[in-house]
Amino acid sequence: MPRRPDVLAPAGDRACLEAALRAGADAVYFGLQAFNARARAHNFDVSELPALMRHVHAHDTKGYVTLNTLVFDHELAEMEGVISACAAAGVDAVIVQDMGVAELCQAIAPQLPLHASTQMTCTDAGSVKWAQALGARRVVLARELSLDDIAAIRAETEVELEVFVHGALCVAYSGQCLTSEALGGRSANRGACAQACRLPYDLLVDGKLQPLGDKAYLLSPQDLEASAFVPALIEAGISCFKIEGRLKGPDYVAATTRLYRAAIDAAVDRPVPRPALTRLRDLAASTYSRGSGPGFLAGVDHQSLVEGRHCEHRGVAVGVASGLVRQHGKTLLALRSHRDLQRGDGLLVEGGRAGAGERGGRIWGLFVAGREVESAHAEADVLVWLGPDVRLDGAPSVAGRRVFRSDAPRTHKDIEAEVKAAPRTGLHLRLRGHVGQLPVFEATTDSGLSASVKGDTPLVPAHERPLSFDAIKTQLERLGDSPFQLDSLTVDWPPGVMLPFSSLNRARRALVENLLARRHRTWPVASASARPAPTEEAPTPAAAASGLFVLCRTLPQAQAALTAGADGVYLDFLELTGTGEALRQLRADGARFVGVAPPRIRKPGEEKIDRYLRGLRPDGVLIRGWGALAELEPSDGAPAYVGDFSLNVTNRLAAARVLRAGLSAFTPSFDLDARQLQALCTGTYAAHAEVVVHHPMPLFHMEHCVFAALLSEGRDHRTCGRPCERHQLTLRDRAGMEHPVEADVGCRNTVFHAAPQSAAAWLPALAQAGVRRFRVELVRESPEHTTAIVRTYRALRAGDLTALAARKTLSQTLKATGGYGVVSGSLRVL
Repeated sequence: MPRRPDVLAPAGDRACLEAALRAGADAVYFGLQAFNARARAHNFDVSELPALMRHVHAHDTKGYVTLNTLVFDHELAEMEGVISACAAAGVDAVIVQDMGVAELCQAIAPQLPLHASTQMTCTDAGSVKWAQALGARRVVLARELSLDDIAAIRAETEVELEVFVHGALCVAYSGQCLTSEALGGRSANRGACAQACRLPYDLLVDGKLQPLGDKAYLLSPQDLEASAFVPALIEAGISCFKIEGRLKGPDYVAATTRLYRAAIDAAVDRPVPRPALTRLRDLAASTYSRGSGPGFLAGVDHQSLVEGRHCEHRGVAVGVASGLVRQHGKTLLALRSHRDLQRGDGLLVEGGRAGAGERGGRIWGLFVAGREVESAHAEADVLVWLGPDVRLDGAPSVAGRRVFRSDAPRTHKDIEAEVKAAPRTGLHLRLRGHVGQLPVFEATTDSGLSASVKGDTPLVPAHERPLSFDAIKTQLERLGDSPFQLDSLTVDWPPGVMLPFSSLNRARRALVENLLARRHRTWPVASASARPAPTEEAPTPAAAASGLFVLCRTLPQAQAALTAGADGVYLDFLELTGTGEALRQLRADGARFVGVAPPRIRKPGEEKIDRYLRGLRPDGVLIRGWGALAELEPSDGAPAYVGDFSLNVTNRLAAARVLRAGLSAFTPSFDLDARQLQALCTGTYAAHAEVVVHHPMPLFHMEHCVFAALLSEGRDHRTCGRPCERHQLTLRDRAGMEHPVEADVGCRNTVFHAAPQSAAAWLPALAQAGVRRFRVELVRESPEHTTAIVRTYRALRAGDLTALAARKTLSQTLKATGGYGVVSGSLRVL
């Protein structure tokens, strides 16, 4: 029999927590008021943790706290207190993104289980092993992995694996989305995602507007619904199935938890009829759905992931409108409904592009065959009146538009019927003893707990009515609102004895308290004097050489950069084609430093790309993911390894950790603002920092390919016809800004900001603090613009140009904006 995985449900507030417990969740995850990636959820206060965890444990459920944001140096002391509170309250695990937080957990409460968040972007076995080296007992895999990818990772590691099975999908890789920072001055890695992926965009192909019909939400994926994949995921060795949704309500939590509880039962040991599972899927979709599919579990399918016609809750599709009918003095919507409908249901008639003309309302009147009815069965031709305030006879026409049931009052009743009360754990009691002695009460539970207590009154011979088995059972099964139910009772003492009911009741209560105490455990917290201090200083090996380096995406850019005086270049040719030839040519031209940049994401089987690039014997390699970092073997003659911004280093603990792994330098995260950047780049860290001072911010980095989805009918790289090799794509947002889209060798897309960001204002201060390496990143800049950029920053570094003059030059020439990462004074700290 396969191992039964856990169902992990979201709890954005107390009502959702209770819904998860009633629906049979094995574990719940929730955030505190700080340091969690859903800052807009209600969340919980640290002071609530002890009582909250006792309540969760009383229901034989585990509770995980999400500490899954990046943390700044000045917040580490506060984080220490939060970790200590989690350990003392008996939290079953903390879910973390930040390496510095992982280091703190290991130092403060080494027995407190640690789970690596999906925000850590673990996409291959190497990245999972890196997370395990940080202390993670479980890794939440990236949502972009297929079943084959998951199986390949499972085959190479023993750590527990967790996957998302339901809920909203981010179009960008979690932990690698910088959109909210670049466009709104707020950090998704800090829980303040602005959901720019859910906005409408125009598509420009080779500079011309591409007609897309009603498609406008080009980066808004359908929701994940993987209940049909439960057997395959169990077979792949997944330990935990995670449901997204800490911003959703208790009905959603209850319905989705119940769905996956039943799907696991059906796959493991308790047959569930197919119609029952179908009904549960419909209930879950009715509570919230943008349309649903398997995400990436079945493999990449660029035609289905993003439909493009909507970005919000639709509910369940019920049919297509055939037109309008004027009847009974009302304008009625005509359709053949594929679902049961009844008065009071909410209907949504889909609109045109970006929702133009969308109509919605509740059913005020329902007509079948000319008669008004309270309800109509599926496959009936119906006429619907949506009330006096919903006008249907405008433009565009409703004929041919899809109709969705967005809400149904009976759904809430169905969920309540499905989830009546929290499930109870089976309790098995054995009573034994001898006349004249105190009896012993022994208990075991279906979940493996056991307890034993002695009675407080000895067994005595009965003079009139001896204590019967039924009377004993009646007293002991009165378990009230405890999480137990009496499943079996064995009485092993002589017949004809007597024991007061009050003694039986006291023994029952003592057993329950004993069992509950065994369910709840806490973790020791090391005293400040006893715990090892996490290393905050950079290691002593020499840092990489100083200079101004330029990341180039074409050979002409690299040649222009070196001619203009750059100290070196990185070749980040998105298709890799020509990288080796370009490296050899640049060296022949006298370049002192030519580094390479592998793709930001590495899936199972793609390690060969890293090997190929290292085989070119470059002078430096950008390390962009945990898998590559875990495999580093620094040695004499090895290239300079530089950790890129994608490693998300925001504090000294994280910086020290990646440098100890063998890096010569690290790139500070773009989640830092200028003040925090300068605070991090001091002391020994300054010489080990490579600061990006100019770049178009990479907004979305995603598995979804806009080229394939919108310029072909192909599902993946094998069938798309490679339009990325023939066309240049740009996405235009509502403000008119045009953001370039580039595809890499793995067919992953990066959407870059329309305007470059410049940290010229802070370069002199950083250099004075000891920062020796600065980087410029290019996307589509011409050789002429490349020359201007490099000369400007060279003059600034040499003191031949003031920061103000440099900013003015860059602004006039390239329309560059000032800043580093998150804009100062923004909503970055919530």
